[in-house]
Amino acid sequence: MSTNPTTTKTAAHLRSRARTWQGIAAAWTAVAIQHTLAGAGIRQRYKTQRDRAIRAALLRGVPVEPLANRLRLATNTVRAIKRGERTAE
Repeated sequence: MSTNPTTTKTAAHLRSRARTWQGIAAAWTAVAIQHTLAGAGIRQRYKTQRDRAIRAALLRGVPVEPLANRLRLATNTVRAIKRGERTAE
C-alpha cells in the first residue's frame, strides 16, 4: 500500500471518471434503443432493455432532465422508470 496521498486521490478520481463514462455510455444505449425502436410496434423486451439502460445511466449520475430530453420522453416517465413503475408509452 502506498503512503503517497496523491496516489489515493488519483485512483479515486479515475474511478469517478470511469463511473461517469459508464453512465454516459448507458445513456447513449438508452437513446439508441429509444430512437430506433420507438413506435407502434415496440416490443416489451426492447422497452425492458431501454429501461435497464436508463436506470444504469441514472445510477451513474446522469441527470434526469437531459436524459429525458435526449430520449424524447417526459421527465415524469423517466422518473417512473427509475422507480421501476410501468409506463404508459
